[in-house]
Amino acid sequence: MNIQNLSAFIAVSETGSFSRAASRLFITQPAVSKRVSALEAELDVKLFDRIGKSVQLTEAGNALVPSCLRILAELEESRRIVNNLSGHIGGQLKIGTSHHIGLHRLPPVLSHYTQLYKQVDLDIHFMDSEEACDAVLKGELEIAIATLPEKTPAKLATQIIWHDPLGVVVSRKHPLARQKNVTLKNLVEHPAILPSQSTYTRALLEKMLGINTSKLKIAM
Repeated sequence: MNIQNLSAFIAVSETGSFSRAASRLFITQPAVSKRVSALEAELDVKLFDRIGKSVQLTEAGNALVPSCLRILAELEESRRIVNNLSGHIGGQLKIGTSHHIGLHRLPPVLSHYTQLYKQVDLDIHFMDSEEACDAVLKGELEIAIATLPEKTPAKLATQIIWHDPLGVVVSRKHPLARQKNVTLKNLVEHPAILPSQSTYTRALLEKMLGINTSKLKIAM
């Protein structure tokens, strides 16, 4: 199988668009279509259904994705091993992170990293911490910089980089801002903006408060 064809297939499957895949790969849209068509011809299967302007994986396409990701990941790892033997650090590094960390924590770190290792191509994906950890386990990402789950999966190697305080924030004009001591009963009386239901942060919040946050007045 041609590696460029596999890369084009994965790019289309992840972006859901031939044009966006072309932008990601820095090639033309016809070139992406040609590579996908070549892969379909080689495998003698249809990999995508084109419905109007949208593109969806066929059953065969869905079945092919995990194998392609594994092949591309192993190829990149092989390149990295060879480069390390020669003292050269380069290649692509796929990183997953949340928007909060990516916007507020990573910019200076990544700026310093790219100055040290100019031959490394950073491929950064923004997603929830849960998705990032799962992507590492599946081999879709090399690294995730994210909120750790309360119970870390055994197959996931982790290292704590920093601790983020978790607190309740209100406007200076909010009624609770005038109270010296705020109880849990006070909190549940007011609408709240909380992390998404399925996130690690939401689970930590529920554990700290000792309640099911679905009982709160959720504003957003």
